[in-house]
Amino acid sequence: MGRNKVELKKIEDSISRQQFYSKRKDSIIKKSNELAVLCEADVGLLMFSPDGEVTSYSSKESVEDIMLLVVNQRLIPNPNEQHLMQSLTQSKNEGEMVKKIAIAEAHEKKLNKLKQTLSEAQQKIRYYEPQVENISSVQEADAYKQFLMSAMEQIQQSKAKLLGGQEFLQRNEYAAVASVNTEDTAAAGNSRGWKF
Repeated sequence: MGRNKVELKKIEDSISRQQFYSKRKDSIIKKSNELAVLCEADVGLLMFSPDGEVTSYSSKESVEDIMLLVVNQRLIPNPNEQHLMQSLTQSKNEGEMVKKIAIAEAHEKKLNKLKQTLSEAQQKIRYYEPQVENISSVQEADAYKQFLMSAMEQIQQSKAKLLGGQEFLQRNEYAAVASVNTEDTAAAGNSRGWKF
């Protein structure tokens, strides 16, 4: 009992067609990568989704490198070979510039976040070490006071927790010492004939 062959035909529903494409494109890219790695093959892949979205894969740095390789080996006869070579090279350079710009923008975002974090930290430090002579309004003084009071309350709560833990340990130590002393006293009393 072999598998029946499914007749391949266009999927009529556009949503189903797009979903099918989305599911299958990743497996095709994976297979292309496997082929490139296992066989040391130069693989270039361009796919256009039903919506016109471009997906590309290259075993080299870019798809343009694969296309240049094709043109250099004259696998595609072309009367405008020089123009095609220049276009591919330009496209490759533009792609590299786009990547560098994206990296620079990501670094800039990260730098802005770090600057914001630094600014917030400096603001908090100002609350802990206010320049009393620079306080210019009652609201500002109240804000400093409220912040410091809140910080002091948190410190006292932390101290109480620590002391509470120490008191618990000390109580256990005292209980252990007391029980040892009681046992020693009872043992000494029994040896002297005392009864408890």
